[in-house]
Parts: sequence; structure tokens; C-alpha cells
Amino acid sequence: MPKKEAKSDVRDAENTVRDLKNWIFTFAKEYNLPEEAIKMLHTKVDEAAVKIGAIACKPAPIIKEAENAVRDLKNWIFTFAKEYDLPEEAIKMLHTKVDEVAVKVGRVICK
Repeated sequence: MPKKEAKSDVRDAENTVRDLKNWIFTFAKEYNLPEEAIKMLHTKVDEAAVKIGAIACKPAPIIKEAENAVRDLKNWIFTFAKEYDLPEEAIKMLHTKVDEVAVKVGRVICK
């Protein structure tokens, strides 16, 4: 039964990633990002999404890779922001959205 509870938490994280991906289109329009930037951002988010989707509790908990992928995404945002000359407010918005994913991943508990 605990696996079902953990899976529910993973589903919450996956849903938050999906929300992030949908939000990226609005973000990209607001900051007039070129198509290549949008693709790059989606690719990086997808890398984290794959790790989040692979979270499993048995035989041994596999959560660290997802946590690392989200952390790497957050760190990468600085490079991305510099490359596309994003204003500070845009960087904060991106970080806030990625933090939402991080919180959901952090709530996954394997018992």
C-alpha cells in the first residue's frame, strides 16, 4: 500500500511539470523568446520530467536522480537567462515555477 501513496506523490510532481511546460508558452510570449529558446527550455524540463517519472520506491528508493535533475534545471536557468538576456523578474519567475516542481519531488516518501 505505501507504494500507491508514493505513486500519488509522484503523480503530483508529474502534474506540476506538465503545468510548468504549459506555462512556458505564456512565459516565452511575455518575454519574446525565440523558438530555439523555447525548445531548449522544454528539452531541459523534459530531462527532469523523465527522472521524475522514473521515481520508484522498490526495490530501493530512486528519488535522488529526480532531485538532482531539478537542481540542475534550476542552475541551468542562470545560463539560459544570460544567453537570452532575460530580466531579473523573468529569472525569478522561472525559478519559482521550478521550485514548485522541487517541492512536489521533495514530498515523495517511500516507506
